[in-house]
Amino acid sequence: MTDTKQASDSAVPLTPQPIGQPIEYERLLWQVRFSPDGEWLIGVGQDAKIVRWKMGAATDENPAGLTAADSLTGHNGWISGLVFHPTHRHVLSVDSWGQLACYSFADDAASEPLWKHEAAHDGWIRAIAMSSEGTRIATAGNDGIVRLWSTTDGAQVAEWAHGSKVMSLTFAPDGKSLVSGDLFGMIRQWNFEGGQPIRELSAVPLYQKHNNQECGGVRRLVFSSEGDRLAATGQKEPQGGFAVGTPCVIVFDWVTGNVVREMAVGDDKDGFAYDAFFHPSGCVIACSSAFPGKGPLWMWRPEEDEALLIDKKLTNGLSLSLHPDGQRLALLTCQSPNGNGRGLKDGEYLGGRSRIILMRLGTA
Repeated sequence: MTDTKQASDSAVPLTPQPIGQPIEYERLLWQVRFSPDGEWLIGVGQDAKIVRWKMGAATDENPAGLTAADSLTGHNGWISGLVFHPTHRHVLSVDSWGQLACYSFADDAASEPLWKHEAAHDGWIRAIAMSSEGTRIATAGNDGIVRLWSTTDGAQVAEWAHGSKVMSLTFAPDGKSLVSGDLFGMIRQWNFEGGQPIRELSAVPLYQKHNNQECGGVRRLVFSSEGDRLAATGQKEPQGGFAVGTPCVIVFDWVTGNVVREMAVGDDKDGFAYDAFFHPSGCVIACSSAFPGKGPLWMWRPEEDEALLIDKKLTNGLSLSLHPDGQRLALLTCQSPNGNGRGLKDGEYLGGRSRIILMRLGTA
């Protein structure tokens, strides 16, 4: 079922239309992103590979124009995040073993990392962010430490103690501060010069202690293109470790720090809002996932009470990426056979797999 609301603003995106057949991948991917030049689609996930598709001209046989290229290797565990350098053709990635690495992503053949730190953090790195000018990257994770690195050679620039598990990072649009979101729903803005928090914003509806289990957290932080709003994604009133909760995006006015809107969609079985971005029209587009077949894709104007679109067919979304042309969208979905992949079929373990749905966004 798809619920849509038509708005008068001609810039409001319409229902995304699929382009060709979805891309199937045999293992669970966690993020898929278009490169800044729009020529590559790159994904990372649980098989420790950086998976690449090169984008070419569309044909009748290949409407999306994608051709698979060799994967990049060198990570040891689940690759939990990636970012692109804004001007160099470099991708930086982090994993669950604490490694940070930098690769050239545009070579036809697979290449070794340009540089890497096998122990950039103690354990799982959950977040990575790139500064707008491309000189610094930030990483953080389970060790509660935020670190800044030079993109040129990987040298560490700074280190700050957040004090709890950091789930998400983003650089402020003015280039003078960094924003981190943690397990407890606290969002901190850090000043580069002093290395101290400037202020805190509260996204505590995205956290709950349930039966002595810490649940939820700020899963992604993203600014609007104008830099006047910040969106924090997660799960409202999470209950336990099995994605029981309502997908939610909290939008803040960045100047005042006030909440503009809590955009909760679906029910308490629809899981986490794992990813979101601000469309140029001002809409927030987000995806969510929980158990198989749960977690819709939706579009919402923060100023309005009702969603513009809730698509309950596009479920199990883990990441969203808007192509630089502003017209194409890549939705990464999880295709696990059950909630935790424990089943056996003909003696084989049924692990998770992925599907990437390429879509075109129009305007009314």
